[in-house]
Amino acid sequence: MKTFSALVKREVLDGKNGYILVPVILTGITLILVVLSSLGLGNIIYFDDMRGAGIANLADAMNQLVEQEPKEMPAGMTLMYWVTTGLAWVAFPFVIFFSLLGSLYEERRDRSILFWKSMPVADWQEVLAKFFTPVIMAPASFLAVAIAAQLFTALFLSLVMILQGGPVSELWPLGLMITSWFAFIAHYLLWLLWALPLLAWLLFVSSFAARMPFLWAILAPLVLIAVEALFLSTHLFGNWIGLHFGEWQNGAYSQLSHDIDGPRDVLNAVLGGAQWEGLTYSLSNAQFWFGLVVAVGFIFGAIEMRKKAI
Repeated sequence: MKTFSALVKREVLDGKNGYILVPVILTGITLILVVLSSLGLGNIIYFDDMRGAGIANLADAMNQLVEQEPKEMPAGMTLMYWVTTGLAWVAFPFVIFFSLLGSLYEERRDRSILFWKSMPVADWQEVLAKFFTPVIMAPASFLAVAIAAQLFTALFLSLVMILQGGPVSELWPLGLMITSWFAFIAHYLLWLLWALPLLAWLLFVSSFAARMPFLWAILAPLVLIAVEALFLSTHLFGNWIGLHFGEWQNGAYSQLSHDIDGPRDVLNAVLGGAQWEGLTYSLSNAQFWFGLVVAVGFIFGAIEMRKKAI
């Protein structure tokens, strides 16, 4: 266990630009914009007709929102805090994609594999560490930065409200915020299990591609999709990829209410049993289990390829 932990730590340090700096920088940019807009710079908050409505600053706007939509405020603030971290989450899938694609390819390209093979570490441990780090440690890092950013935003807005005479307690819906963090973890883990064959494919490509792993990862599936459509007039392979990429959610959450009227309804849909619905749907779906088998095959193939790599 200590060996595996050390390998994961090494992978995190090697990929710190993607796992740490990317979310910190992108979230920092968003927080700067939040601070500037909260202070009224750049005409982001204030519009010409707001003073006529009795809104002279951010606190006035918050006071009116509390009076008009008190039940929507906790959910609205929770969603707003997530929006402030949205820029980092846009980059998140790209970090996973390129981390997996370069995990085994880079050590062969720079010949560092010769050094690592001289160490008393099994190939399966190396491969699993390189797979585990992007799919588990990367989202953990992004979520940690997101939580810190949300708390910073709440703290900063609280200071603004104190100075301007606005509401403070409404800025801290801690129950909903914490619940949303755990809901994200649950949904990500479920998405990860569905996407496992696609992610394992990237790892497998990284283990054998002599050059241009990006083209191997993208063009090979596209060629298979084109050949199937041309000669068989079917789209089974493309549909299978789409299913594991995210299409499964249409079936998993088809029973959820689509009557959305405000932030509270959005959070109720997300937090009100959606993860349980997705889990029960997944466990009863044959494609879910078949995808896990395919993923195991790709990971096993990556281990075997690394054994033969020199």
